[in-house]
Amino acid sequence: MARPVRFRVVPQEEGMMLGHLLARRLPGTSLEQGKSLVRAGAVYMGHLRIRVPTARVAAGERISVWTEALTEQELPVDVVNIVWRDEDVVVLDKPAGVAVAATRQSARGTLSEALRRTLEAEGVLRPYVGIVHRLDRGASGLVLFTVRSVANTSVHKQFVEHAIDRRYRVRVHGEVPEMYDCDAPLLEMHSGTSKVAPGNPHSRDARTHFRRLEPAVAIAGTSLVEATLETGRHHQIRVHTAHCGHAVLGDRRYGSEDGAQRLLLHAAHLRLTHPQDGRVIDVAAVLPEWARAVDDPA
Repeated sequence: MARPVRFRVVPQEEGMMLGHLLARRLPGTSLEQGKSLVRAGAVYMGHLRIRVPTARVAAGERISVWTEALTEQELPVDVVNIVWRDEDVVVLDKPAGVAVAATRQSARGTLSEALRRTLEAEGVLRPYVGIVHRLDRGASGLVLFTVRSVANTSVHKQFVEHAIDRRYRVRVHGEVPEMYDCDAPLLEMHSGTSKVAPGNPHSRDARTHFRRLEPAVAIAGTSLVEATLETGRHHQIRVHTAHCGHAVLGDRRYGSEDGAQRLLLHAAHLRLTHPQDGRVIDVAAVLPEWARAVDDPA
């Protein structure tokens, strides 16, 4: 497992720009590479991620650098498929296989970083990109961001109060009932997975409502389901479908190898109240072929 390079700023380095410091301290690292590491979100002063290469350092500060970030590729800006946008809120249609948020090691290759670069290219100075909710890397569909910090608290409050309507298209194994719910409590593990854990004091309530849209027609032995989240726990839909005996196709973590090339989970619909003026934002994503029911509009 990769670990960061750590060191402390010595007195003679007091006031040096962070990019220059990295070029000085990391063997084989050029000035441009040092700046690139900072911009990639791979450098911390203490516990604070620093994204500005010209930031000045102080003697005694602890610097942590995830050098592997240099090998991460930037996403092309054309992945930033905007479905809704105003001065406070942006909704993007995420492709499958793209991470939404930065890891501790790097922000490169993520949808949030691509959006930030898009805003920079439009002339926004040090743009704010607030991640309101996550969508699994293997999934596709709608992801909500705030682009002004003043809007972030209000939107997060709507999530906490379950006031945002989120609907997903999921293709699952087997024939499912026309309507069914799952309220199994979930426990998030240190490994990054979640599991059903009733009775565990650290488990959190989780409720998902399922509606069968149609039995399988395109993929034999499966059903197309609409999942509506009442809560938003880590991997909630994936764990709840597996718990009900109908795992999501392509889910190698909670299901099994089934030949699907990707996770067949798509964030299809998002409805919320605008954080500033109270109007309703109601957006839908384009449905991939596997997620279309017979009676969907062409």
